[in-house]
Amino acid sequence: MIPIFGHDDAIAKIVGSQLGVTIHPPYTAIGFADHRGDICGGAVFNSYNHSNIDLTIYLPRMDRTAIKTIIAYVFVQLDCNRMTARTKNSNAQAKRAMEKVGFKFEAVLKDWFGTGKKNAGVMYRLDKQTALERWLLNG
Repeated sequence: MIPIFGHDDAIAKIVGSQLGVTIHPPYTAIGFADHRGDICGGAVFNSYNHSNIDLTIYLPRMDRTAIKTIIAYVFVQLDCNRMTARTKNSNAQAKRAMEKVGFKFEAVLKDWFGTGKKNAGVMYRLDKQTALERWLLNG
């Protein structure tokens, strides 16, 4: 996938529409284009506080270039200590994908996506050392 910068609003709309959510600014985004140049996914970053940043992501498939781009942005350019991502507890595919990247389970978020057990969220974190070692220094 080819990283695309400078189109934050368009990328946030694409990611949000694929996930069925609205992403509210302020945010920064990196899009990812296929071999034809069409934006097919992206990563949206918000709630940055110099130590942590939240990630909302949609990728049609796992891609090393996309993951390395995201990790370089968060842990090298922004110098964050950690990155946080959330999903529904029932979304086994998203949880597996996050764990493959190196995210670790951190918390259950009761009623995060609405009321009731099926709407519980889970929060994962990826720490700087794990990310850099796995994806940039040794990968």
